[in-house]
Amino acid sequence: MTANEIRKKSLILFVEKGYEGTSLADIGEAVGIKKQSVYSHFKSKDDIFLQVMKQVIQEEISFLNDFFNSHKSDQLYLTLYQFVSQFKERYLSEKEMNPKFMLKMMFIPPNHLQQTTITSFWSYFCKMEELLKEIFEEHKDELDVSPEEALISFLNFIDGLLVELIYVNVEKFEQRLKVSWKIYWKGITK
Repeated sequence: MTANEIRKKSLILFVEKGYEGTSLADIGEAVGIKKQSVYSHFKSKDDIFLQVMKQVIQEEISFLNDFFNSHKSDQLYLTLYQFVSQFKERYLSEKEMNPKFMLKMMFIPPNHLQQTTITSFWSYFCKMEELLKEIFEEHKDELDVSPEEALISFLNFIDGLLVELIYVNVEKFEQRLKVSWKIYWKGITK
């Protein structure tokens, strides 16, 4: 039994049950070991959570880098729309836990780890902002607003969609995306 296997199973449990709903006994049972054996790899549930969060953020930053590097030559419209669509698809995928974990923990972090969680996720947002800023700068001739204004409005646009995805349902997300995207795009381009 490895610490990595414990982290993988804990990630799933944190997504399904939340931080508060997941116990060390649950984690041990999911991995097939006793609760006490978990302590040979981690100090506490907080330790597991923080390590899972760190790994998720690293993997998601890698995803951002890969996504934006592979879309450098694409049209601005296509890059932005695919970014939103791909996030939705990954969030809905049974195989992808990272987007679910990130959104759940960003919106509902454990109370006693709230500041640590928010600070940690900030590194993800900073990277996303940096990469999006580069995209808007590269396409500034297409914009009817400054690259910074396009960036800020896109970040607000994404936030609204993510709330819809988490708290409502995919149908409402799709409806909101369809209507909002058209208005957003007309608002930032010439």
